[in-house]
Amino acid sequence: MSQTDQRVIHVVATSHGTDNEHGQQLIHELRAQLEELSKDQIAASLIWHEAYVDVQQPSLDDVVASLPEQEPAVVLPLLVSDGVHTTSDIKQAVDSRANTVAAGPLGPTPQLAQVLADRAKEYLEGDPVLALAGAGTRLEIGQQQIQDLAAQISRILDREVTVGYCAGANPRISEVVQNASKRPVVVLSSLLADGYFQNKLVSTGAEVVTKPLLPDVTIAQCFLVRLKETLKTAGFMSPDDEVLSL
Repeated sequence: MSQTDQRVIHVVATSHGTDNEHGQQLIHELRAQLEELSKDQIAASLIWHEAYVDVQQPSLDDVVASLPEQEPAVVLPLLVSDGVHTTSDIKQAVDSRANTVAAGPLGPTPQLAQVLADRAKEYLEGDPVLALAGAGTRLEIGQQQIQDLAAQISRILDREVTVGYCAGANPRISEVVQNASKRPVVVLSSLLADGYFQNKLVSTGAEVVTKPLLPDVTIAQCFLVRLKETLKTAGFMSPDDEVLSL
């Protein structure tokens, strides 16, 4: 696809949604960062859209329905792992419109594991329990992604990393903290932004709860990788449209 005949591609950057104003701002900043980064890495003409699967507006369904019929679109989940929102809500929106595909969530990437391991390093004195906290889902695929992420962090740090969830799966992170046998607990948050679940982590009583993933340019780059993978797989972007590689 050349610069002169390239099609417009719509990118629907879709977050869960939150009532927390700081969390909302972090997600807005992530979208802006992704749009700016994409200008240097993707030559195709991208139009970015804001959407949510819960709590906030505009809804994903409404945004997808409003897109011009003949122009391709990618739904980019601003989510850490798979769950009902990716396998049901996003899938339903994508299936409702021709020429529309979905990218994967962030997933257990080595870059994400390194970010979380780096955040843990300053709290390792005193042999604390390290617990990776995920939002949680009843779907096995999402639980496995968080477990895989914990295993990568464990290898980087050469120490055990357990897993706990805020909701939807067991063990709950509150139970992990309570069962720590008087050892201090460091909770590594794999949540994207401040909101209800991050508050739940703080309320567990753990000695340390790390901040959400955002803001972090490494996290933004990982989401951009997901977008580029999907554009290529769908045939929306040719190798010539990728200006730079990570």
